[in-house]
This record gives sequence, structure tokens and C-alpha cells, in this order.
Amino acid sequence: MKSETFTSYTSLDFAQEPSFIRWVRAGDEEAAVFWQNWLQKHPEKATEVEEARLLARAITVREEEPSALQLSNLWNRIDAATPEKSTVTDHTPVVPINSGAKILPIRRWLTYAAAACVTLLLVALFYNPTRSISAGIAEQKTHQLPDGSSVVLNAASKVSYHPLRWGLARKIELEGEAFFEVTKGRRFVVQTAQGEVEVLGTSFNVRARGNSFAVSCVTGKVRVSNPKGEQILTPGLNTQTNENGDLVIPYTIAEYPAAAWREGAFHFEDVPLQEVFEEIQRQFEVRVQTSPEIANRKVTTYFEGNNLDSALYNVCWPLRLETSIRGNLIIVK
Repeated sequence: MKSETFTSYTSLDFAQEPSFIRWVRAGDEEAAVFWQNWLQKHPEKATEVEEARLLARAITVREEEPSALQLSNLWNRIDAATPEKSTVTDHTPVVPINSGAKILPIRRWLTYAAAACVTLLLVALFYNPTRSISAGIAEQKTHQLPDGSSVVLNAASKVSYHPLRWGLARKIELEGEAFFEVTKGRRFVVQTAQGEVEVLGTSFNVRARGNSFAVSCVTGKVRVSNPKGEQILTPGLNTQTNENGDLVIPYTIAEYPAAAWREGAFHFEDVPLQEVFEEIQRQFEVRVQTSPEIANRKVTTYFEGNNLDSALYNVCWPLRLETSIRGNLIIVK
């Protein structure tokens, strides 16, 4: 078997693979060695394999021939429970008691029942609805996940996950920014369009907006990865993507704790000014208008989310930028 063949397999594909079935159902030693080695080389498929193992076990239906004594006892109990007089239509065949044909309806019923169980399992695993939680403009929202982990969403952010599959794979998708406190257990993954964050039990912050991707570790250990590489973070360390999409070497920020936005403080380290203005827009429900030259300037700055005038002053005054407000439109030049 070529291990590369299985990298594109779904859970259903694995559950129908003969060697996989021999491993799960029969405990075939050769198959077990192959699949365990394959999993070590492809840990990213662990969720699909676990789901496939569950499927393969559920689909297993053992059908054993009952002994003559068991048949006799079974039909004696059925006859005893059946009224002596029953109506039989002319076209219904009468089958002798000692005929093996009487077991057919029971076995057919078992087949239908097994098929129904498998169908329900497939629906639960693959077609259960995704749950989505969103925080609107100028809003924060806290949500508890099925295992007791929690997520706090910053303004204009969204997370999505499958509640019924959570026991098999703790995987959640994020758009925006959120702070996670993860209970200890199996692998916990935050997926974003810009990269992935993996932990076992820890607390950390993830910001994934546009081309920006930044992660801060508060407790435990965090693995941050994207198509260009990965970084390991321990408490107090941060990483983010640069203009080339590479994850920078982990660094510390002494002045501001990670996820200070939960307390209304927003800190930015060497980012385009446009990112700062976008956060002001989310926190104060306003629109900022400026020139491309100003928007692309790299800055390290902060503002507090309780007062718009103060926020604009903290960001713009050190850069000698002028601001004017017209309703909910802010012009910066």
C-alpha cells in the first residue's frame, strides 16, 4: 500500500478501505502497524481517522445462525404470545413451524435496523449543523464550548464549530479576534484563513483579520503554523506574520498584557496604521478616511476603547496627523 494514496481520504473513504477495516474490526497486526505508522506521518488526518474508526465499528453487524434449540424456544415464546385465532388472507402463505423461512423477517428487520443506525450516525457525524457565534460592532461576547473551554470574541468577530463532533475533534474556526481559555484534554485547534493554532490546554489570543495574523500565549504552550512555517509560543511570547507572510521570531510586549482588549486597551506592534484605524472603526462604530500614504505607515501604538476623542489623540498626535469629525466619518490627514 502506498501511504500517499490516503492523504486525500475523507472519514467515509477510510471506513470503506479494506485494510483499514481489517485493522479496526479484526485487529489485523500487519494492518495495525501500517495505519499506526501512517498516522504518525500524517497527524493532520487524526480527526478523520478517529471518525472512520467509529464508523467502521458501527457498520459491523454480526449475523449468527441460531441453534435448533434457540429457534424452538423462540417460536414457542412467540406462539404462546399469539392469540389462538388469527385472520390470514387467502394469498398469505402458511409456513411450517420447523421451516427456516420464519427467521427471514427477523433477519430482514435486523438489517433494516442496522442500516437505520448507520444512517443516523452518518447524519450526526457529517450533517449536523455548525454552530456560529458572532460579536457585532462595538460588542464583545463570551461563549462556553462543549468541553468547558471558553472563548471571548472581540468586536466584529465570529467562531464556528460542530457541537456533535466536539468529542471527536476540538476544532473551531475563527474570523476576527478572540481570546481562548482551553480545558486540558485532546488536541484543540483554532483554524483561520491565515494560519492554525494548536494547543492541549492553555489560554491564548488570536487575531486573524485580512492579511494580519497574530497570536499571543498567556499560559501553557501554543503551536502556531501557516503554509510558510511554524513557531512555538510559551507564556508571554507573541508572533505575527510580516509583509511576506512569514511568522516572525517570538517576541515579548512588556507594557501590555495579551488580550488587553478585553479590558478596553488596544495595543499594536509594528503594523500598518490602517489596522489601527480598522480597530477604531470596529470599537466606536465610525468610518475612518485617509490617504494610502498615511494608511500604510508602520506604527507601534495603542488606544483605549472608552472614548473616541482620546483614542484618536493617542494614535494621531504622536504622528502629527490632523483629524476632523463629520458625524460618524473621521477624516485623517
